[in-house]
Amino acid sequence: MAKYVFGIDLGTTYSCIAYVDETGRATVVNNQEGTNTTPSVVNFASPSQVVVGQVAKENAVIDPQNTVALVKTLMGKSNFAINYNGEDKSPEEVSAYILRKLAEDASKLIDSEVKDVVITCPAYFGTAERTATKNAGEIAGLNVIEIISEPTAAALYYGCAKEQGEKTILVYDLGGGTFDVTIMRIGAGKIEVICSDGNHELGGKNWDDAVMQYLAGEFCSETDFDGDFDEYAQQDLRLKAEKAKQQLSSREEVPVMLDAAGLRARISISRTTFDEITQTLLNESIEKTDAAIAVAESKGYKIDEILLVGGSTRMPQVTKALVEKYGIEPKILEPDEAVAKGAAIYALGAYELKVEEWKEKVESGEVDMNDETVKEEVEKYQEEAAVSTVAIPGLRGQKMSEVVTVATTKSYALKVLVEGIEKCCNMIIKNVQMENGSVSVTKQFGTADDNQETAELVVYESDFDSEYYDVDEDFTLGTCSLELPGNLPAGAPIQVTFTLNNEGILEVTGRDMTTNKEIHATMQATAGTTMSKEDVAVAKAKSKNIAVE
Repeated sequence: MAKYVFGIDLGTTYSCIAYVDETGRATVVNNQEGTNTTPSVVNFASPSQVVVGQVAKENAVIDPQNTVALVKTLMGKSNFAINYNGEDKSPEEVSAYILRKLAEDASKLIDSEVKDVVITCPAYFGTAERTATKNAGEIAGLNVIEIISEPTAAALYYGCAKEQGEKTILVYDLGGGTFDVTIMRIGAGKIEVICSDGNHELGGKNWDDAVMQYLAGEFCSETDFDGDFDEYAQQDLRLKAEKAKQQLSSREEVPVMLDAAGLRARISISRTTFDEITQTLLNESIEKTDAAIAVAESKGYKIDEILLVGGSTRMPQVTKALVEKYGIEPKILEPDEAVAKGAAIYALGAYELKVEEWKEKVESGEVDMNDETVKEEVEKYQEEAAVSTVAIPGLRGQKMSEVVTVATTKSYALKVLVEGIEKCCNMIIKNVQMENGSVSVTKQFGTADDNQETAELVVYESDFDSEYYDVDEDFTLGTCSLELPGNLPAGAPIQVTFTLNNEGILEVTGRDMTTNKEIHATMQATAGTTMSKEDVAVAKAKSKNIAVE
């Protein structure tokens, strides 16, 4: 059986899986229903079975209480997605079923195990959301090589698919639930992320909401309905609103037949009306785009091309607004498939690198093969893939770490006392290039009081780029405690190191310089919004006993 690695675009509304075939071509694998994307909807059909995809989406109308959509919007923000059969299900667990559907369908179609994957997420996702995405992959039984940003994946596919000179491109990525704008320098076999911005609460679903409100208002006007749509009518209205939105991309006017409380009416919505009721949403994306361009220009870059990614960029208003604002005709790059294809290319390169690294470490005796954790990691990367990155145009066998240079997408700060006032001190600043795939910053601080027994390290994640800013608990990422000897004077030195890896996941190390005692923690979101390793293991074991269709 041929060994492949895969890229997965785990989307808010639709998901997609791809791999690099023997010819070096990034190829999307259709699902069992024969479509290239799978609706990111999960229906809990029974305690031992879940239904994922189009059937689940249709079931949402008749079984809304047991159906979850838009689960990506909860990743890293909540530990609750749905209660089914008396049991709370986390967003990671629900997302794992979507991943399993993609993996199991692809495995059947190409007759190869789907195990090693790279999963994408919005560039704007922070540490908590990225960690949650990785956990979902683990629960699904996958080996998640890395998490990468969606625009980076799309740009990688674009760079490999098109032989071209060096240029600065703006990736405008409007998906079902998130919006990203990322600016990159791209050339043959080289991608450097300059900066990114976005809003992970802005996406096609907001346009759906606007259409729903319009249709509901018109329905009430025509039928004298009181507007109290029950759960079933709401679901039906959402599906019809989404369909109308899609049809308006190619038609000037669309009729919609609505039913509620025994009443029925035919409502028409025109593209002009659609554009009017969603103008503020479009403006939000343009404002974020302006902000990213301003950062790029401050670094000396001028936009040469605009690349459209994400299914929602099919709306004619997007192209029209970008042309009017920036005078550049955008290029549309396979909106539904580009991210998964780019992730597949990245996955192959990252997998090759891992195989090579572990082989060298084992042969040099650098690793302890008696250590079960190390042994388990080595075993993941024993088998070479069926195809090499040498076969991919635009890469020519270069190491992926040399091809893609990412940038920080968030700022990370530590709570400190400045002249007796609590402040957030930014250790890592947003939009700094990570030349070697990670960035590490160490600073020294002092204890606040005499005889202090513990130092609590409170970490914040934000978009602020100043050295200090006022404490705002809304930006708290997590905390960890460093035990102290207890007999130290105020001002005793404590060294803190923040390390952000290329997946956008932060690690924090604190060291008491007096005793040289150290703590090391991967920061997780507070309020229980990110699963512990133990929780992930339990969910993974439980998931194995549930069939996915």
